[in-house]
Amino acid sequence: MKTYNYISPFFWRTMRREGVLILLLLIMLGGTSCQEEDLIVQSLYDVSGARLIYEDSQASKFINVVAVSMQVSYDKDENIDQLKRLCSRAVNEHPDTELILFGESILGWYIDEDEPENYQELIAEPIPGPAVDEIALVADSLNIYLAFGLTEKRNDTLFNSQILLNPNGEVEAVHRKINLTQDDLSNGIIAGPKTEDNVTLVTINGIRTGLIVCADVSGYWLTKQLVNKNVELILHSLASEVPEFVFDPVARQFNAWEVFANRFGSEGKRNYSGLTYIADPSGSIRSGASKSAIYMYHRIAVR
Repeated sequence: MKTYNYISPFFWRTMRREGVLILLLLIMLGGTSCQEEDLIVQSLYDVSGARLIYEDSQASKFINVVAVSMQVSYDKDENIDQLKRLCSRAVNEHPDTELILFGESILGWYIDEDEPENYQELIAEPIPGPAVDEIALVADSLNIYLAFGLTEKRNDTLFNSQILLNPNGEVEAVHRKINLTQDDLSNGIIAGPKTEDNVTLVTINGIRTGLIVCADVSGYWLTKQLVNKNVELILHSLASEVPEFVFDPVARQFNAWEVFANRFGSEGKRNYSGLTYIADPSGSIRSGASKSAIYMYHRIAVR
């Protein structure tokens, strides 16, 4: 792919005005090392923040969702316990909750820069496996869909995966991250395959729901597959240091609702922003926050 370094002064002024320059750079770079031949570069329209309205007064399909920004411990067992407590708290405070989404690789640090691959081997889990089975009991007892990221060990291979458990505690779907970052490569992660069975689309409450992990958002191949399947809701787990911004170009990219779950706090040399939100297909953020460990609730309406 040929790269052009010149961008007009008008472009930079527009980006600063809308407050989304950092997000734009994240998307363009795909987390610093996506495969260039599969890289989406957003248009100025998509990233400029031009105001659109998603009219959902005539919606016919609904789902009550919670997106969680969790402060992650180095210890896997502590993270499993925290995940369980947060699920119980969310459902206690919002009894009609139907789906909870956590961030990428939430069973441990995203990367231990001193021993990246050894640490990922330490926290990696098979699917199904002990940690998944324990968390599945939460989905079952609370009668919710529960999605979270983890380092998956499959035979001798590590994947950066997102799992979706159904309200019976069963594994509904698994998506393995396709567009890897340099951190993923340092962690010994292998890219998920570009195959039909890794285009993860399930139907929940009649809503076509797709799973992606972090830099997958920059992949043309996966985006095309999900858009061609008329995806209506994207569950997007990630580990990101980007600050809060005013709209969501990813929702526009997929023309779908997006639930965007991150992590918060310091992990070694990394400081994660906690940026977490729920946005409609126009890119309007209906519920969002940053700079804290928090969760947010929203009733998604799909027309």
